[in-house]
Amino acid sequence: MHWTYEKPEEISELQQGDILEPSEALLNLFNEVHPYFTQPKYRGFLILTQTCDLLRRERAGQKSCSATHVCLSVIRSVQDIISQSLSSRFGYLAPGIYASHSKKAVENLVERLVNQNENALGLFYLHRDIDSGISVHSVALLRVAISVKAADHFNTLLKARVGRLSKEFQPKLGWMVGNLYSRVGVTDWKEKSEIEKQNIEEDIIKEILSFTRSEPIWLDRSLYSKILKKTPDFNTLPESSQEEIIRSSLPPPPKEKAIEIIAQIVKTVVPKIKDEDIEKIKSRLANNDQFEAQMRKFGANSSIHDSADHVL
Repeated sequence: MHWTYEKPEEISELQQGDILEPSEALLNLFNEVHPYFTQPKYRGFLILTQTCDLLRRERAGQKSCSATHVCLSVIRSVQDIISQSLSSRFGYLAPGIYASHSKKAVENLVERLVNQNENALGLFYLHRDIDSGISVHSVALLRVAISVKAADHFNTLLKARVGRLSKEFQPKLGWMVGNLYSRVGVTDWKEKSEIEKQNIEEDIIKEILSFTRSEPIWLDRSLYSKILKKTPDFNTLPESSQEEIIRSSLPPPPKEKAIEIIAQIVKTVVPKIKDEDIEKIKSRLANNDQFEAQMRKFGANSSIHDSADHVL
């Protein structure tokens, strides 16, 4: 059994983190009250109700728990979620094929997922373990919950149980559920910006980051170090002087560098070419939309240069 699970004792009560298989009895129950969840894509169900509320005690001559309803989350395969519900986030194109520009974002998302840190999406990762009822890498969709009456269907749920999260992971599940449903919703600056038709959020960010400047200046750390080495009193100089030094220290835009390299190659290949023809070639390249598009496509236009150039 995988270390994220433990084997529930047959006589134990239901607990938060218990894994239920879609047994015939459970599917018959859903067919009456929640027919949508009888679809094969739902591979199982995870109990979300807190363990303390599931403990049955003798009341009026019969055992019952304090929870009036037991809340279940649906379990689906990770592949289903990637290819359907979250295809845009994963840059999914086809099975095993993803958009190259989203590689880092996808890897970070999967890393958060398997480490149970994907709180915003409400996904709880369930590692593949046949003994615990999880036949493929799966997730419990904490935002998709089903409630069934405890008094009427407790035993049906109990009989459908095939696995349980370990005692280490049960509290994590409880925390994620609490965090997901107990957050206080307030209007954020982005919403306010949309309402008032002005970019309030962006203005505030710029104001915080820029201090005395109208806009922040973004510099590569190595370039800043070179400036300090050359001008030790840089930080105490007036803003206008600082900006002039930055301007003079910035490398030429990659597009200009590429054009110069091409011009040098042309001169080498065609030594007798006239300077005026070289200048024409450089001008054509500078104004060529396809050349510009390719430079941008391969990230040739450095964000460091663009940012500083835009500010200055």
